[in-house]
Amino acid sequence: MIDDKLQIVDAGILLLDQKAPTRTDQFKRMREIYSFFEEMVRKHKITAVGIEKLYFTKYNQSNAEFVYGIRGALAMLLIDHGIPLHEYTPPELKKRISMNGKASKAVMQRMIMKLYNLENIPTYHDTADALGLARVVRRKYVKK
Repeated sequence: MIDDKLQIVDAGILLLDQKAPTRTDQFKRMREIYSFFEEMVRKHKITAVGIEKLYFTKYNQSNAEFVYGIRGALAMLLIDHGIPLHEYTPPELKKRISMNGKASKAVMQRMIMKLYNLENIPTYHDTADALGLARVVRRKYVKK
């Protein structure tokens, strides 16, 4: 069943063109990301936020420090505004959206397309993950 009260009101993908950013580049990027979310908090009446719990593999360890920096900054932003933060592992999110904790990225993208009644599959799997998180967090706050 589609939750007709859950609407996409704003979105963005923050892409990084640079292959090997310097420390200064990373700090500037953190500031850009913080500012983006600060504007979202100011612009919309946000009552809760969902985020994926982190896990690192041998393929993504190089960006761990940057990701933890961003998470810390966003956690502070949310605390300052009294907005609760809910964390889910990727398998938890997959299970709640597709009923299969091992669903592929393509399956998740198709499920999000159906759940939000989108005309097209989200281009980026991160977009599908974010929309899935929004749906899961919203369900925590909706009376059944």
